[in-house]
Amino acid sequence: MLNQITCPNCQTTFNAEVHQVIDVGQNPQLKYELLNGALNVFVCPNCGMSGQMATPILYHDPENELFMVHVPMELDLGPDERQQLIGRLVQEVMDQTPPEERRGYMLQPQEIISYQTFMEKILETEGITPEMIARQRKQAELLQTLATADKDVVDHLLEERADEIDEAFFAMLRSMIEAAQQQGDDDRLLRLINLQARLYRETEIGQELEQRQAALRKFQQEVRKEDALTPKMLVTHVVEHSDDPGTVDALVSMGQQAFNYEFFSLLTEEIERRAKQQDKEGAKQLTQLRQRLLEMRKEMEEQSQRILQQANETLQTILNADDKAAAIQENVGRIDDTFMYVLNALIAQAEQQGQTQRVNQLQEVQDLIMEEAEKQVPPQIRLINRLLQAETEAEQRTILEENQNMVTPELAQMLNALAEEVTSDGQAGQAQEIAGQIRKLQAMVEARM
Repeated sequence: MLNQITCPNCQTTFNAEVHQVIDVGQNPQLKYELLNGALNVFVCPNCGMSGQMATPILYHDPENELFMVHVPMELDLGPDERQQLIGRLVQEVMDQTPPEERRGYMLQPQEIISYQTFMEKILETEGITPEMIARQRKQAELLQTLATADKDVVDHLLEERADEIDEAFFAMLRSMIEAAQQQGDDDRLLRLINLQARLYRETEIGQELEQRQAALRKFQQEVRKEDALTPKMLVTHVVEHSDDPGTVDALVSMGQQAFNYEFFSLLTEEIERRAKQQDKEGAKQLTQLRQRLLEMRKEMEEQSQRILQQANETLQTILNADDKAAAIQENVGRIDDTFMYVLNALIAQAEQQGQTQRVNQLQEVQDLIMEEAEKQVPPQIRLINRLLQAETEAEQRTILEENQNMVTPELAQMLNALAEEVTSDGQAGQAQEIAGQIRKLQAMVEARM
């Protein structure tokens, strides 16, 4: 549902989507949005400030018979108001659940006071135990200490707490490095990069990960050299690292386009070749690997089908709605790359079949999504887009005059970062031209500050 809120920064009033009922049986996607911190998040259309809304949440997972409610303390509800609110949410779940699927546990939800405990109970259904969460907290604390401590302290910690340094620890470290890069914190970035290099050298898991990265780089280099990714190429690298499941999985993930029937045919040929050479152990190892990869392939296909089915269901919900714009706002969390792929594919199919009415319906949805996406873009980005689309420098100056309140050091920094990104990602000639236009805008902004 849509809820009217007031931005705590600029006091602008606007509508934001709020989910107070998360029924995993009805909409599993909401669970993962909640776990990822993407649910009940607002973005001010005026100043771009974002944050999480304090709202009651009733969570229902029928498969695990988990039925609980969290009401934030900051809402400051009295006992009667609290119970009325919970009763309304319970009734909403009951109304959405067919009579034959209603169970006794749904009559009284478990009230969870702490939001942390609430999230931990959901994570447990994913196989993530409180012990695992506690370990992650300890790892985060260790990483923060290592990032700021002197050499003697680092030496001591690496020896005393070596068991806490695993793949998850390195993933946290990479996230911190990326954050330091984005923030332009060169001192912190250098310390983190040096720490990472030391951990690669001095820890067992670091050495394994470095070898895995070397294998992936070698694979990437061959793909670039041949300017093509083939099943034969993928099989060669997978067989080379068949004794390292982590590297094999990373190679398959990177080479998914070649992970097909031909890949398995070539892998079978390699198994038969080794059997003929009396390499029984090698043939056995590759046979076990083939079985594991077949199961992985099946799981990937099933997951893809589920994702495509969900995208189709979301699209049909929007198409069948009387108010399509409102339906898009209600389902904005489910509109992702897969959804847009399905939508574009259906438009192309309808055009090919000459179904003009169908094309118009689908394009209307596409246009409304673009409008909604534009609303979600922070105002500084919208301003930059307008400036880049302006045909003359005079028009750009007029736009800046009309938006003088947004001509700030932050806007200049965003333009600078955008120019650097275009230069590093684009083709030389075209990228330099676009970067030059952005640099001119940056100079105009800095001159008006």
